[in-house]
Amino acid sequence: MLNKTITVSQVASRLGVSGISSPVINAEIMLSHLLGLRAVDLYTNKISISLEDSELLEQMITRRINGEPLQYITGKTNFYGNDIVVREGVFIPRPETEILVDTVIAYVKTNESLILDVCTGSGNIAISLTKSLTHCKIIGSDISETALKVAEENARLNRVFDRITFIKADLLSVPGVYRKAFDIIVCNPPYVRCSDTENFSNELRREPIKAFYGGTDGMDFYKRIAEDAPGFLKDNGLIALEIPDNSRLEVEDIIMGSENFSDTRFFNDLNNIERVVTARLKG
Repeated sequence: MLNKTITVSQVASRLGVSGISSPVINAEIMLSHLLGLRAVDLYTNKISISLEDSELLEQMITRRINGEPLQYITGKTNFYGNDIVVREGVFIPRPETEILVDTVIAYVKTNESLILDVCTGSGNIAISLTKSLTHCKIIGSDISETALKVAEENARLNRVFDRITFIKADLLSVPGVYRKAFDIIVCNPPYVRCSDTENFSNELRREPIKAFYGGTDGMDFYKRIAEDAPGFLKDNGLIALEIPDNSRLEVEDIIMGSENFSDTRFFNDLNNIERVVTARLKG
């Protein structure tokens, strides 16, 4: 079978002309995934590609140009240093969510805790916590069966399947056996306003809308968590939630307005944007 040479710049040029942002990074990821090479090897070696792989690359480029997320094309992403499988129908983890994991880990320290990861999606948060907090028990819940199957696949991939329990539940509609059982409830809830979804790019429209849509004001899930979490948290238990940009006052009003929580704190991400809120259930 005849081979031909390919370079990162050739792939990046085609992506760039089509308006894809960061075309070089996209090209590196595609070629590394397709050929099983490190990014540095794409520049230090002469890359020879078979006709079959060339056809696969063409398909990948076309899918990317048509707006399909790169993570769906490669079927994976990295979150908190862990390989995470992602598939259509499942929300793609974002780097800024890593601060949510950092916040919970810093809070737990050496305490044994039972932690509920609500809206677990691909299981990225639950898996990251399980690998970092070996003395804790993690439960992940999601309403989507597709997401739960991917989460279980990721738990196996990261060798923590026997240490995480995944359950199907609509937010905090978890089994009654868990009432007043959790030390921590962590969640990256949908928080995009209804009006903002109308301006979604083609790429964002490929992800499940339910993973984004947070109601008219984007605060539906925060209201539900503030109302329902006390029934499942131990006294002085913690909620830790990712929040959208510039939403501190709205979120704070919801949490404190419920009169169930105290000690509300906010934490910034690497871009110095308030990204996480925590609060304790009153004892």
